[in-house]
Amino acid sequence: MLITDSQRTALETLIELTANGRALQFEHDNPKRAEELKELVARHKELGERRTEAAAVVEGHQQAIDEATRLIEAQRSKIEKKTAELNDGTGLTSRDMVNLQEEIAGHEARISELEESQLDEMEKLEAAEGELAAVDDRIAEVTASGKEVQTAVKDRKAELRERIAENESAASGPRSEMPQQLLTAFDANVRQGGPGAALLTGPNCQACGQEIGGAVWHGMLGADANETYECEECEAVLLRRS
Repeated sequence: MLITDSQRTALETLIELTANGRALQFEHDNPKRAEELKELVARHKELGERRTEAAAVVEGHQQAIDEATRLIEAQRSKIEKKTAELNDGTGLTSRDMVNLQEEIAGHEARISELEESQLDEMEKLEAAEGELAAVDDRIAEVTASGKEVQTAVKDRKAELRERIAENESAASGPRSEMPQQLLTAFDANVRQGGPGAALLTGPNCQACGQEIGGAVWHGMLGADANETYECEECEAVLLRRS
């Protein structure tokens, strides 16, 4: 199909706008920082698991401290009871008194052991709480980074939607100048994933790379530069570069 100079200009403009629109749509569907966001989400999940483990360690030490406190109180209660019996002395033989004193000493020794163990658990608890706090700080950092990237991706997508709309609006003018038959072929190729049309710079389709036969190519070279063709392979509209 032979087109006019103005239609040629419209087709060239449409080729450029279609390529631009495709690039914009690709970036919209595949955000540049999407991988970064994905990594942050994975990092956040990993830190969440580490926090669960760290919190369990803290809880374990706290339970051990509480249990030691309970046992110490039980030992002190026994000491208090045995001390009262010893001080009362009613009906006690010398041997009974010695036994009570030994029992009290045993309870006191047990308290010393428990207090030493409790002190050790307290030191471990302090270290575990420090590790938990560090994980919490890291989670806060990753969360903040994730929100920043997520906002950036959202804003960029909104910007791209505007640019895509502007690109489509800009294409309405050139489209209105195109012959319907040519426009139909152009749109059909775009739906198949092609560029719609391509400018020939040599004996190969610039849309799919299909080689154009020598006789056909020489025929194109001898024809009007505004003559349009259709690729036999991809059915894109072809126009020889003037």
